[in-house]
Amino acid sequence: MISLAIDGALFNYRVAGVAIVDGKVLLHKTPSDKFWSLPGGRASLFEFSKDTLIREMQEETGMDVEVGEMLWISENFFVYNDIKHHELGFYYQMEIPSLKDQNDFIGVEGDGELFFKWHSVAEISQIKLYPEFLAAELAQNPLRVKQFSSGFINLDQA
Repeated sequence: MISLAIDGALFNYRVAGVAIVDGKVLLHKTPSDKFWSLPGGRASLFEFSKDTLIREMQEETGMDVEVGEMLWISENFFVYNDIKHHELGFYYQMEIPSLKDQNDFIGVEGDGELFFKWHSVAEISQIKLYPEFLAAELAQNPLRVKQFSSGFINLDQA
């Protein structure tokens, strides 16, 4: 996975998917996190970003997805688990053709769990969602293509 430790900090190259169905968006979090994020994960070396999203969704949820157009590119700086992160994120439209329902479910992240939940887009501003630009962008209809940069945010204090 493309994640480089440099001088006590971490660089991540992350790909995430935006699945909106019936006015709800799929989000996930670890059991210890106090915030939500879009599902996805880190790219592998020489892996196309769309393929990263397909692989990560299969590994974490067992679901096959179809990756659409890129929506956003984000350069994001934050502190997580007391480590400074520099993250380059690619965000794609994502379809889940075999979706049967929008019930909450548990996925896997390595040896740990991820909690997946469909959140109402209309109420998305009422939850903690990172990166911060996502709440405003998910409320747009239709979604707009943009590039974002943010300063440091301490997710350990979220």
